[in-house]
Amino acid sequence: MTDLEEALALLAAPCTDERFFQRALKALALVTQCRWAAFGRPSANEGMAEVIAFCDLKQSIPGFEFNLEGSPCEIIYQMRYPDTHLIYPNDLQQRFPNFQLIKDLGAVSYQAELILDNDGFPIGHILVMDPLPQSESTKSREFFRLLAQRIGIEYKRLLIARELAVHKQMIASTRQLMSFVDSNYRYQVVSKGYETLFDCSANDIIGKHVRELHGEEVFTHHLKPLLDASLSGQSVHTQTLIHPPHLDEPLHLNVHHNPYIDEQGLVLGSIVSAHNITEIQKAKQQTEYLAFHDALTSLPNRLALFQRISSLINTPQTTKALAIIYLDLDNFKEINDSYDHLAGDEVLQQVANVLNRMCDTSEIVARIGGDEFIIVHNFAHQDIESRDQELVQFCDTLNHQLNEQVSLNGSSLRLTASMGYYWIPPDERDISALICQADKSMYSNKRKKQLNESTQSLFSRQNHVK
Repeated sequence: MTDLEEALALLAAPCTDERFFQRALKALALVTQCRWAAFGRPSANEGMAEVIAFCDLKQSIPGFEFNLEGSPCEIIYQMRYPDTHLIYPNDLQQRFPNFQLIKDLGAVSYQAELILDNDGFPIGHILVMDPLPQSESTKSREFFRLLAQRIGIEYKRLLIARELAVHKQMIASTRQLMSFVDSNYRYQVVSKGYETLFDCSANDIIGKHVRELHGEEVFTHHLKPLLDASLSGQSVHTQTLIHPPHLDEPLHLNVHHNPYIDEQGLVLGSIVSAHNITEIQKAKQQTEYLAFHDALTSLPNRLALFQRISSLINTPQTTKALAIIYLDLDNFKEINDSYDHLAGDEVLQQVANVLNRMCDTSEIVARIGGDEFIIVHNFAHQDIESRDQELVQFCDTLNHQLNEQVSLNGSSLRLTASMGYYWIPPDERDISALICQADKSMYSNKRKKQLNESTQSLFSRQNHVK
């Protein structure tokens, strides 16, 4: 495997822990053939920058903080989209003579890429330095851009994980919601937390049936089963939903139900204690979403695609035939070159919307990178001729929809895509092999299309000469 292939494999791999940054920087150093690579961000201390991860191919260097003034990083944070890349090929010492880190390392060359959030604001940067001169290549610059996007996603995910830890610490010191519910499902005692949660006094709650406070649906489906278990003598620890009437959204609670037993062994009621974990639940859901979805289009990513295909092929087949369709947009690079990458991102989002509209919710639509998408589509016919005709018609319709519906600034782009497909055999379990076959089919069709366009262009020039 080449350095570039190894680095690209890293970009595609699922990785949500802090070790990702060291591995990513090592890959960046390999691709650019530089000794040092780093990931930094603006520090909470004004005028300072913080190095989150630093990769030295010859020794280990911990993270550190430094003054931005007089450093090359000061320049990168002054840049704005679409100018997000910076290179000093051989004169780093001369340009920044007072920056001590450069002197200590003996760095001669520097290359960096700005990392932006969804609103286009800088949240960090990645860089490489080397004691020898370095030159910029299309390969290294594209990898810089891809890695900056991936590190931005992983860094956001890391912040969410840290936020979860903070919430857990807050919960440990927060006053609990506590109540005593008798065997008739009526509140006998409630804590101050109930007054805050339900926006009423304790006297307004005491004596009420649990159904009156929470509503029939929440009581029947969420709370009554837990209370019944506790009233039968069991201690129950679980998570459940409640929806106070004055709130727009339901709350997630971490709840303990413990039976209150008198000296005769009779269960008189249930002591309920609960923590509001709604924010933690939302953060978990966001973390899980980022792990399995493409940040730009919200389509399932490669990891989710493999999991869903695995589930499909390991489920007893229905009467329908399944095909993997590999879709690659034609001339997408020209859109980025003619407009900009923001316009390209908008086109990818429109393409995702078209694909979703064309497919049932039971089918799979995923983005696997760049301008490439995968569809796993159901076809009603089993005989080869009929199902092939149905598939060709589906692809033609899909191309027509892309041609008609994708636009920029109100003008149609007349976008098309090259597609290839592979029917999923009943006994096939190698998902990579299935996708590879569809990819080969797509590439073959794209080559035929390109040759046909070249031939038509040649005939056109010959006729013009005549």
